[in-house]
Amino acid sequence: MKIKKVQAICLVLTCIAATGLIGCGKTDEMSEEHEAITFMAPYLEVDSFIEEVHKTYPEVNLEVITYNGANTTTYLQNMLEADDLPDICTQTFYKPDVVDVSDKMIDLSGYDFTDNYVESRLKEVSDDGALYMLPSLYNCYGITYNKTLLEQHGWKPPTSFTELEELADKAKEAGVTLCMAQIQYPGSAFQYICNIADAGFLGTLSGKQWQKDYLSGKANVSDTEGMMDSMEYIQKWKDIGMLDSSNSDPTDDGKTKEAFIKGKSLFLLGPQNGIMDSEDTMDKFGLMPYLSEDGSKNVFILNVNRFYGLNKKLENNPEKLEDALKVMKVLSTVEGTSALYPESTLKAGLLPFKDAKAYDTFYADISDFINAGNTTPFIYSGWENTIVNTGNKMLEFMQDKASIKDVADQLDEDQESVVNNQPEVFTTATEEISQESCAKLVGRCFAEATGSDIALISLGTWISGNGTNQNNGGVSGKLYAKNITDYDICTILPTGWSQTIQTVRLTGKQIQDLYKEGYDAAGTGNNYPYVLVSPMELEDEKTYQVAISGISEKLASEAEVTDSGIVGMDAAKEFFGQFKSLSEADAEWK
Repeated sequence: MKIKKVQAICLVLTCIAATGLIGCGKTDEMSEEHEAITFMAPYLEVDSFIEEVHKTYPEVNLEVITYNGANTTTYLQNMLEADDLPDICTQTFYKPDVVDVSDKMIDLSGYDFTDNYVESRLKEVSDDGALYMLPSLYNCYGITYNKTLLEQHGWKPPTSFTELEELADKAKEAGVTLCMAQIQYPGSAFQYICNIADAGFLGTLSGKQWQKDYLSGKANVSDTEGMMDSMEYIQKWKDIGMLDSSNSDPTDDGKTKEAFIKGKSLFLLGPQNGIMDSEDTMDKFGLMPYLSEDGSKNVFILNVNRFYGLNKKLENNPEKLEDALKVMKVLSTVEGTSALYPESTLKAGLLPFKDAKAYDTFYADISDFINAGNTTPFIYSGWENTIVNTGNKMLEFMQDKASIKDVADQLDEDQESVVNNQPEVFTTATEEISQESCAKLVGRCFAEATGSDIALISLGTWISGNGTNQNNGGVSGKLYAKNITDYDICTILPTGWSQTIQTVRLTGKQIQDLYKEGYDAAGTGNNYPYVLVSPMELEDEKTYQVAISGISEKLASEAEVTDSGIVGMDAAKEFFGQFKSLSEADAEWK
């Protein structure tokens, strides 16, 4: 492994290799099987990635640690806090100034594969020069514009707010709608505040410091000149018609997007901004940044899908570390990362590598601008307790039901709950509770809530050959020793935040047969195991009501499945709330 700077661990590896204590240079027949490198990549094409690794490093043994649950971000964060990390670590959120992982992950800055990354992408994850996590595929949010409609009128995409104002006047004279805004979710409206302000005060060093000060209670909106200037700037956007919600569908962003594609509006704001070639129109579309007043601070909003790093514990096992570095080397290439994603996802995103080609993606025209560092991070983590309230107030502002001062006041009003972000605790886990025990707890919960006799709860293991169609309807993780909130419950709950519990009536023999057969989630015959949760011995001929998670097409065709109408999360909050504390022993149904 080539290195850019001397690192003690690398010298150890070199010495070991030189003395022949590892299998480098030996034939496969002479080499012992390498100890498995654990790797976690939720909802990605892991089989394809393993094949890509084996093209160069057939000796590397990868073991997939799965998670297919409904709250990936919280589960990965819980793993990090508990220091229960796989060898190849994964996170969906990472900002070095917010999250310190130096005690849990290896500094990768000295390894040559980091040279493959675009400098601006590395700068965003640099922790005073150290690189503990590397970015993967990412998206950039901006303003979608209709290239065809602009060209028909002889107009050019604006490069500053001043030019946007001029274009707004021309559009009004021509009877063309200036902008449509997606307003289904308050989170989108909250982002409009952040994104517009990012092209001004929030994008400055003072603005970034203000974000930290707001989250810690040291500064608010009303008493900060830069933030009040941003509020006035947002008002200007509304005044020219860029925050017009009158022609948007309030219940379905997809319908707003479909209406935009029909070609009657110049611009589209919102999360669904990646419009590739469409069957419904011959128009062409592009993406432009959020505009500053004079065009000098135009920015796209960066949202990285995954970050990867190496578990620091690997430093205690040089042989495993060498194999893990090989995996990271593959992961740090276009071919390696591309293997993890379907083609449609790759076309709607950008890879962080110098040799990545953007010509067949939605970002073809703007990749150089993005790679030059004209981006700012997506604002979400830490702001959860104001996103909905402020987003709803912003929607009212867009609908002429509130003023921009009301929006600023809402941010200030929510600050205490943001700073003292203490979600409701339902119970406290006194020890780590295994995946199977979590399935038993969920089974008890679902059975009690629906008045069922027993429960069959599928497990979200990983099965090679099922691709990304793994079991999303089972218990996929475990609980860690900590206070348990609804976010933690959601990590193990097959019904996620809002789905309801299903029941089915089966004989004892049918139940036993189904338990042995497992759940064919992907229709491939590669079945996921069930956990049978029952306080009794089953009789073959007797019929039982079963609370079930994991209903195959075959079972649905052979038995009558009933929707209880009971939201799983509601039942889980009540169930887990009965326990002052929670342990493995509580999983048993007696």
